[in-house]
Amino acid sequence: MLVVKLKAIIGTFAVALVAAPSALGYGWPVKPFHKPHPIRGNFGDPRTVFTDPFDPSGLFGGGAFSFHNGVDISAAPGQPVYPVASGTAHVPDMAAVTVRSSGGRVFKYMHITPDVYEGQKVKAYKTVLGHIDGIAQHVHFSEIDRSIVVNPLGTHHLVPYRDATKPRVASLILALPNGQRLKTRAVTGTIEIAAEINDAPALPVPGAWHGYPVAPAYVEWSLTSSTGRTIVPLTTVADFRYTIPPNRVFWHVYARGTYQNKPRFGAQQFRTWPGRYAFKLTPTALDTRRLPDGAYVVKIVAADTAGNRGTHSESFTVCNVDPAACTTPPTP
Repeated sequence: MLVVKLKAIIGTFAVALVAAPSALGYGWPVKPFHKPHPIRGNFGDPRTVFTDPFDPSGLFGGGAFSFHNGVDISAAPGQPVYPVASGTAHVPDMAAVTVRSSGGRVFKYMHITPDVYEGQKVKAYKTVLGHIDGIAQHVHFSEIDRSIVVNPLGTHHLVPYRDATKPRVASLILALPNGQRLKTRAVTGTIEIAAEINDAPALPVPGAWHGYPVAPAYVEWSLTSSTGRTIVPLTTVADFRYTIPPNRVFWHVYARGTYQNKPRFGAQQFRTWPGRYAFKLTPTALDTRRLPDGAYVVKIVAADTAGNRGTHSESFTVCNVDPAACTTPPTP
């Protein structure tokens, strides 16, 4: 029953896959068009603006939380930005241009100073849409296919794109339902399980964003007993390879304790802090009293859009019968 219930709950919040992306690939919106450029923000990255000042309770406070709906391509201030497909320009404000192309595709270019006017016909790689904002130093690039926002790094979209980096599972997180982290791998009662995972950009990012992490595109996990009995089969908890889930389920995909690169808490922005990306493996708390006492193994798999995979296994002990005699198992 535990396996069935967990699968049903997790499946409720798993990202629904859409049909395979269009086979119409395109180049980059900045020169050189047919050479990869550094990406400092991935599709699906957490975007967090906390209302409360930073403190332990602040991580559980309110604010604005969303999935990054494009990629942030690093570029020099003033560098021209071009459309990746011909179409009709829309200028919603003085920091963005949208181009509606054929086949129901819409491309958005943000953090630029527009050089085109509303309704202007623009040509791919010919028309200058605008220039990179001096403070932002990147263009936020989004693609919408037939009303669905899609990952520009997916197959047959932004090309060429090569990535040899591998996502890294930094740690397994065990916590109480109130979010308080456990410092032991010997557990009783009801717990939540999460994993801190990050990836490195495919190309080094220059300037002030050098060395900051990005999120993986895919995360799955499983739970087995030390004897090999499956408790939770390999289950997807995040999948940004094609699209992103609605923002209302942000805290069902990411776990509390997550914040973006250079996060804002209250009125203060921490400009030197790298982001912290914790993925929620159990969408609802796990009642360990429904499991026999003993050791259990959590396996986590994280991947990027290029298929590079990072794996991590870690054990914890359930000891509800005699908590005083509980010991932490060795890592597999």
